[in-house]
Amino acid sequence: MLLRHSLIYVLARGVPGIINFLAITIYTRLMSPGEYGQYALVIAAVGLIDSVLFQWLRLGLLRFLPRHSEQPQVLLTTLFTAFLLMVAFTSLLGVAGHFFWPGQMDRKLLVTGIVLLWIQGWYELNLELARSQLAPFRYGVMSVFKSVLALVTGVLLILQGMGELAPLLGLLTGMGLASLFLAGKEWHSISRKSVDWSLFGKLLRYGLPMTATYSLAFLVGSSDRFMLGWFMGADAPGLYAPGYDLTQFSLLMLMMVVNLAAYPMVVRALEHEGVESARRQLKRVLVLTVAVALPVATGLAVCSENISNVLLGEMYREPASMLIPVIALSSFVFGIKIFYLDLSFQLSNKTYIEPWVMLGAAVVNVLLNLWWIPLFGLTGAAFATVIAYGVGAYLSWKWGKRVFPLPAPPADVWKIVLATGAMASALWFTADSQGVAALLGQVTLGIVVYVPGLLLLDVAGIRKQVLARISLQRAL
Repeated sequence: MLLRHSLIYVLARGVPGIINFLAITIYTRLMSPGEYGQYALVIAAVGLIDSVLFQWLRLGLLRFLPRHSEQPQVLLTTLFTAFLLMVAFTSLLGVAGHFFWPGQMDRKLLVTGIVLLWIQGWYELNLELARSQLAPFRYGVMSVFKSVLALVTGVLLILQGMGELAPLLGLLTGMGLASLFLAGKEWHSISRKSVDWSLFGKLLRYGLPMTATYSLAFLVGSSDRFMLGWFMGADAPGLYAPGYDLTQFSLLMLMMVVNLAAYPMVVRALEHEGVESARRQLKRVLVLTVAVALPVATGLAVCSENISNVLLGEMYREPASMLIPVIALSSFVFGIKIFYLDLSFQLSNKTYIEPWVMLGAAVVNVLLNLWWIPLFGLTGAAFATVIAYGVGAYLSWKWGKRVFPLPAPPADVWKIVLATGAMASALWFTADSQGVAALLGQVTLGIVVYVPGLLLLDVAGIRKQVLARISLQRAL
């Protein structure tokens, strides 16, 4: 079931991912670095506030819905009430900011950002509902619908001269209509009388520590943009963001695909079959996560110059080609941390430890940014992120083994490393090739070398499975 659901989520996340790549490609050709920088900063601010005020709702839904699967009305009503409370709170903040925020265009960005925050919170809550119900098809339809509509609307508004507001309004439209037409029907059954304030307290106690963790993680990933703007001017975040987003999004999307399918299964195994069953699932999770992410990170690093030339506008190419190898490393480390190492805290319900882990990483990141951005500019910010995520991963491993020891990396992980090394060696000879045809050739070469490597080394028994299927087909 894990592999089947992962494959469905590949489409559910992969198609929107391709559309988002296309969006970066188009936006970097239609927007100036200043406009793209403003857009990137608003997205970063909305993401940070969302992780502080709305993430705990999604985490609570994912963790507790299996326990309330036969009668979800009370949980959903309580979550909806909490969501409305967060909307009311951010409304007050928005009104206060409207009167004190300087500049007319800045006020437009503020209002747009507040509304986008609400719509994003509701949209992602419905995605988590579909995920928790093991409904990847609904998840995928919502994701694709949102991505297509957001891109089309954003491009049309850019062509109308709306600048940095255009892609923000595109996102707002896509997420809003996806939530309106495709949200789970379970919300129709909620009732004001079904609010359970004791359950509300449980959701807070479980989710708030993880909310702090996600907020600090978001701070590590976004504070560099604000500091770049502070030290180097408005264009710097715009030059930095496309290469960073292109790399991190591609890697974390692949790792998230595995997590989307795997985490609910790990939780169900723990709840219904015990710790050892959960640990067996976790071994599969680690192998599949590394198998999909490590070769992509390596390919991005080796072919960074051609990727930048093909996918990004001319002004963004040179900084992106320098940043992509560094961000590929930091994104892989971060993905292993949040999608595997941090499961120790979540499965043991010791989520109060996680914020301290990310606090250490955030402090390291801010201090290194203050030191390295004035000295090294964009690359200084990228290397600060690598070190910060490395510190976070180490602390997650060190403290996590005390509360829920994860299984040691199986031999299959080292086989994947070997297959990836062979792929990197082959790609190295093509690193100077340029153009779309060359990029397609590099992707093909990577697949042709990596996949047979997995078969030859029999990673996760894949060779035996393939041979068994061939034998079955011949028998038929």
